[in-house]
Amino acid sequence: MATSLSETLTVNDTTVCSICFEKFKTPRYLPCKHSFCHECLSSYIVSQCKSTEPRLGFHCPLCREYIPSDGASGKPEDWAGLFPRNDILQKMIDKLDNQLCEPCLRDNDHEEALNYCLQCNEYLCKLCTKCHKKSMASLDHRIFKISEMESIEIVPKLEVANICHEHQNEKVQLYCHDHEQPCCALCGGTEHRKCEKVDTLENAVRFLKESREMDSILNKIKTFKKRLLNAKTRQEKNVSEIESTVDENIAKNEKIFLDLAERLDQMKTVYTDEMCSNLKKGKAKLQSGIEKFEDALLYVSYCESGIEQAKGSENVSEAMVKFITAKEKFQKISNLELKEMYFKICAVESPRWRKFMELKNIAEVELVESFRPLDFDIRNTELTKCKEITIKDGMVYNGLFLPEKRFLIIDYKHNGPCLMYDENWERIHVNDSLGKPYDATRIRDELYITDVSAKTIQVFAIADFQKLRSIDMHHLIYGITNLNDILYIACGDKILKVDSRGQVLQTYNLDGKNTDHVIVTNSGLIVCSNWCLNTVTAMCDKGQVVWEYKSPDLKYPQELETDSCENIYVTGAHSNNVHVLSSSGDKIRVIEDILSPYFFKINEDEGIICVCSEMKKIIVYQIASVVDTPRKKEYH
Repeated sequence: MATSLSETLTVNDTTVCSICFEKFKTPRYLPCKHSFCHECLSSYIVSQCKSTEPRLGFHCPLCREYIPSDGASGKPEDWAGLFPRNDILQKMIDKLDNQLCEPCLRDNDHEEALNYCLQCNEYLCKLCTKCHKKSMASLDHRIFKISEMESIEIVPKLEVANICHEHQNEKVQLYCHDHEQPCCALCGGTEHRKCEKVDTLENAVRFLKESREMDSILNKIKTFKKRLLNAKTRQEKNVSEIESTVDENIAKNEKIFLDLAERLDQMKTVYTDEMCSNLKKGKAKLQSGIEKFEDALLYVSYCESGIEQAKGSENVSEAMVKFITAKEKFQKISNLELKEMYFKICAVESPRWRKFMELKNIAEVELVESFRPLDFDIRNTELTKCKEITIKDGMVYNGLFLPEKRFLIIDYKHNGPCLMYDENWERIHVNDSLGKPYDATRIRDELYITDVSAKTIQVFAIADFQKLRSIDMHHLIYGITNLNDILYIACGDKILKVDSRGQVLQTYNLDGKNTDHVIVTNSGLIVCSNWCLNTVTAMCDKGQVVWEYKSPDLKYPQELETDSCENIYVTGAHSNNVHVLSSSGDKIRVIEDILSPYFFKINEDEGIICVCSEMKKIIVYQIASVVDTPRKKEYH
């Protein structure tokens, strides 16, 4: 921390640390351009990080802007040292009593300095200032009067965006695709000399934009941000849930307390104290988790902003560094095993409550704690059946999760209905205006449903299910999906790539005539199933086959689904199972003992899976992690 000086310090004196209110000692500046003593900043960061682990950043003490730390995986006490020193402020403090023109000093002339150049970090006299402003090399340098410097925010000009990490005096000129790292020409001729692809920044940025890698990372960031937000929302809801649980349990037992004498009144106190104690601890843990997710959301928003800025930047150096920085930060947070907590407060009445003289409490009060990983991993999950609905005389091939926790079931019969269910799986709407509805997909606030008999796509408003328009396709159409507002439609012997107006953009011809289902992963992999050949085929956007999956354990493959990890789920209607494949076509898992599944829909945010069995039974499963199964913690 800075030491005290005898001179009077003014409020607007920028040589004074706003934390300790003393002259700066080893000042460091944050991305928001506010400077603080190294020790002051370090102490502040450590104090901010005590409540939440792991902490990914902090707020500036002055402007409250969120600052993600490059040391997110390290110790908070080391973070301050990762921020650059404010050498200009340090120099101002060191030379308060000896401000001489530095260019003149190099010629052994002692001239009083009147101005200061931020770029050169030098004091200048009147004559040198005049020459400095005339020189083409320093024409755009920022020069301030020394008398004004103590009342303005002093931050070195940030030019680190195009500086090589390995050679601080060299500018970034190249990009190594092998190492995904920008570098200078010197690095290109040494460290990256044997790399297969080293490109100019212009070509590399163009490639990143054209290959949609920036969009891919941005989509992953948005998906991760959504998960964080949903997890935070659920934990906030969990606070109310455990509060309600405590209120309900206390109210439930109030009559018992009133019926008992002095001894039972004492037990009431014990019971209430335990309930409130567990509530306090549960809320404290949840609040800590909420702060963790708020911190992570800010960190991810920072990454998102970096990618957005990179996409819109015309400065290739800035675009590259912002992209790489945001990508690296996102990769760091992606690798953190963030987990969502969930608490329950249980109060199980003792069967021997009448023997109250022998009891310390009338119920066993417990805080039940469980975790659910934010990253969905089907390899370590088990399904717990929680609901079953039967569609009378149903011929259901497809369903779809919709906003507001609704679910759409499509009954493939002549004039078959589309059935809408709410979050409690109560039917709230029926639409029977279609000929033979088969599949549906959502684009923003619109619902696209294929009508096989009419060879059309019927478009409805998701909010009220009002029909908006009809798109004539002139083909038998079955399964439908979309990626980035582009529709992909399975037509038996082909897949059509169509815009939202029905204009065919590309046709992918297929083997056989029995491809009724298609899904597209976020990376653009087009996957379809052929129920006659018992195959699952993946193609790139150009129509080239990337891989084909076939197994004796997969029979009559139907609907396809994908998750945030780009795993592909294939329902085997005649093999009574669901095959889970990686994006490269490798088998990850086979989920057995699901009788004749026709669709397998995943809602990762709510932790549920909806399965259609035998074309008429809709079964809802709760997703539970095998590794992180709920466990009870007792607090006394």
